[in-house]
Amino acid sequence: MRVNPTARDDGTSWLMTPRRTFLGFLISLLFSGCRKNDSVNQKVLTIGAILPLTGDNAKYGIWIQEALELYKIKVNSEGGINGARLEIIYEDDQTKPEVATSAMRKLIDVNKVPVVYGSWASSCVLAQAPIAEKARVIVVGQAISPKIRDAGDYIFRSIPDANHSLEALVPFARKNGTQKAAVIYVNNDYGVDQAAVFKNKLTAAGGEVVFEEGYNVDQQNFLPILAKLQNVPFDTLYLPGYSEVGTILKQAKELGITATCYASDPFENEDILEVAKNTAEGVCYPFFYLPGRGSEKLKWFEEAYKKRYARPPEGSAALAYNGIDVVVSAMRQADDNWDTTKIKAELYKIQDYDGVLGRVSVDQNGDMLLQVYIKTVRNGKFIHAE
Repeated sequence: MRVNPTARDDGTSWLMTPRRTFLGFLISLLFSGCRKNDSVNQKVLTIGAILPLTGDNAKYGIWIQEALELYKIKVNSEGGINGARLEIIYEDDQTKPEVATSAMRKLIDVNKVPVVYGSWASSCVLAQAPIAEKARVIVVGQAISPKIRDAGDYIFRSIPDANHSLEALVPFARKNGTQKAAVIYVNNDYGVDQAAVFKNKLTAAGGEVVFEEGYNVDQQNFLPILAKLQNVPFDTLYLPGYSEVGTILKQAKELGITATCYASDPFENEDILEVAKNTAEGVCYPFFYLPGRGSEKLKWFEEAYKKRYARPPEGSAALAYNGIDVVVSAMRQADDNWDTTKIKAELYKIQDYDGVLGRVSVDQNGDMLLQVYIKTVRNGKFIHAE
């Protein structure tokens, strides 16, 4: 709303008041404009976030968005980033690479952002990467395909790739009797790469993959694939997928499949338990977050998140909060919120940073290395398996 600078509350004009009053008014305007902490004059740093906010995988994107918003509120209450107030523009990629590509172009060309958090899906991050690399815009994906390691110097991740997590899962599976495994995977960059890494590591550990088949991202009927297992001798079923894994588990039970089941990190989703019911009991998977197990920094995050959203944080939220905190730390060290070359250099320097999820280091491929835990489902709850 525009304000008439000569209007008084009593309806008269400032120009009709005594001269000294008018001069006092001008002086007050001058000094109010010079206050360094005046929110009107504070610089604004806008970054982007590309996430699945609608569709089957929207839960993951919403959890990440909530964590980013919580971090934004905290950092702005502490004076911002090098004096600039943080704002975030969110784009919904629907877990579709072509939509992520359009969102990336918009954030770069229209919004002129220096940093983009996301996406959550590997295929989306890989679609964003060439655009970001050419524009020298930093991407911080929360996706685990090994291909992302080679996607470019400006492409980082708040989570290690499949090699890192499966280095923990495969020995755990072998110790618990896995010899012959069947793999049913979502047929995209994430699922294909997870299946390949699992196979390589299991073979190296003395086991064997005796069956593998992919399915479409939006598929809901898995009975034809599962039926093929009836004539295959296997003791373990590995399911790198998204929320549809709940349906796979349910349909596997319908066919009488009783093999030990393992999954990947997206398995930590209450929607999966709602669909799978007791068929999710005992499923094990690698993860990077154990609630209530960590520093005062983690405790603060868990309490603040629960206070704001009326429920405890999921793992995706914890990863996002940890990831954006590492990026902001690099931006502060760069001392220039918009110079992505400097921010990139500072990100690669990060070693043993005290993050929400413990000590964090960024490797030569831009991955934030975190401790891996093996988790399982017991009595309908996600708990530590070891």
